[in-house]
Amino acid sequence: MRKSWRRAAVHRPPRTLAPIPCRSEVQVLRSRAPLVRLVAITAYCLAVTSCAHVESSGRDHSKSALIHSTAAGVAETHELPFDTTLTQRWNGANDGTTYEPCTALSPGGLFALGIVPDSVADAAATDGQTARGCSWKYVGSVGDHWTVSQIVGNSPSLEHEKKRASTSVDEWLPDVNIGGRIVGVHHLIIGGDCETYVQSGKAAVSTIVVTLDTGVPVSEICDRAIAFTRATIDKIPH
Repeated sequence: MRKSWRRAAVHRPPRTLAPIPCRSEVQVLRSRAPLVRLVAITAYCLAVTSCAHVESSGRDHSKSALIHSTAAGVAETHELPFDTTLTQRWNGANDGTTYEPCTALSPGGLFALGIVPDSVADAAATDGQTARGCSWKYVGSVGDHWTVSQIVGNSPSLEHEKKRASTSVDEWLPDVNIGGRIVGVHHLIIGGDCETYVQSGKAAVSTIVVTLDTGVPVSEICDRAIAFTRATIDKIPH
């Protein structure tokens, strides 16, 4: 059964930025927390704590990993902006589209959105994970509290996802039209997050923005998620 995309209501760290669970603890959370919430926790862990080392802007991207994968009968080669040893990063749970979030935007395109290009981190915490994509920090002090992730995972349709993710903690906002495509917009009632859903082949491309700041209007969080979606949607196959 496909893992859930929705984020569960897990304890959010206080504004004092108490230590966030890193890899060993994320593996425990994985057994009981839906996938996208796991991605949000892992993204913050990778971007802010010692789980990941963010290199300077002088990073030599010529040393980026080359991933050779076969998905849905199509061989894919992506030059990723980080090194990885995950041979099953691309797998049967995320092969419904050829889109690769980590290489969709150039460093200039990321910076135009207020994102630090070299803060990139793999969204996958383990080999064979459903989520395939990347996470980034925002520029300046905002980056200590905000992350954006874009991930791919197989999903039949936005309509199916809306029916499945319909609980007392889920809220689907009105769809938006970007480039002639319908984009779903979702957040949790507890606040602090917003995500968009774009159908691509047999997969969902989800853009997730999470903030640790309290009292931030949902509209402000969703504006960032929609902006990232708008910047990448012409690169996402139908």
